[in-house]
Amino acid sequence: MIGVTIKGIGIANPSRIVSSCEIDTFRGEPLGTTEIRTGIKQRRYSSNETAGELGVKAVKEALTHANFDLTDIDCIISASGTMEQAIPYNGANLHRLLGLKAPIPTFDINMTCLSAVAAINVANALIQNATYKNILLVSSEIASVGIDWNDSEVGGMFGDGAAAIIIGQSSNTSQRVLGSHFETHSEGYESCQIRGGGSTYHPSKIIDEDYKKYGLFEMHGKIAYRLTAKVMPAFLNKLLGKANVELNDIDWIVPHQASNLALEHLKKRLGVPEHKLINILSERGNQIAASIPTAMNELFKHRAVKSGDKVLIIGTSAGLSLGGLIMEL
Repeated sequence: MIGVTIKGIGIANPSRIVSSCEIDTFRGEPLGTTEIRTGIKQRRYSSNETAGELGVKAVKEALTHANFDLTDIDCIISASGTMEQAIPYNGANLHRLLGLKAPIPTFDINMTCLSAVAAINVANALIQNATYKNILLVSSEIASVGIDWNDSEVGGMFGDGAAAIIIGQSSNTSQRVLGSHFETHSEGYESCQIRGGGSTYHPSKIIDEDYKKYGLFEMHGKIAYRLTAKVMPAFLNKLLGKANVELNDIDWIVPHQASNLALEHLKKRLGVPEHKLINILSERGNQIAASIPTAMNELFKHRAVKSGDKVLIIGTSAGLSLGGLIMEL
């Protein structure tokens, strides 16, 4: 068996900080409304930075953290829920922006908010079978462009940002992914969506109406929440069973920063102490696929993590899908 570990991690944030009070003023609402509604004090919005540029900044920080050079990387996975453009894919753009001379392979994994979790799972398999030694995962999201400010449920909930993870072989075989589990419950397909950008609602087909609404995020939060609450208990039991651990064995929990309601429900469902749950929502907002690796950055760099700790990484995504894995550090 080959050990698998996280060797480096980094994040990048747009320079513009947007407080919830600023959003209240923009929307003409009493100060404090957005923070009460979302539980978010501030988030970052991109002014000029592209998703690719933010991704490169996160990569550079991850390389420094790992004491690596780009030549140590032999595969790149872009794990983002949004595309910078329809074609080519994000991974090829990252290869270009990083200025790589070696033609190392790149590809995308898109499971919306769960993209990074799915990418860690795939990277683990590729490293276990010795296909690659060190894989770079990058999640970079500009969520702010798709906000519908007429929707009070969505406005103010999202933030922009990027995160990068270097995952690779370890000589310590106890460092590994203990188990993973993913499910899709497609009855929730329309509860979270952006209808435009694909072939169904391609701009060439929308002639007699404004295309803008097709590029905005639509969410029916109550429907998504009820479905998630219904299927989460059985999902979690399956995940723990595959990893052959009990909930009490978990040292840290890194959830998707979906919403304040989702985090509170997860904390109540798991019954874990506050310090075990990595919650960065109030300062970051929901950064789509970048949320989980950004929370992992908080864990690895600012918490008392030690060798042998077990980390539960878990979340939901549009689809409606659930995903998670448990790593031993």
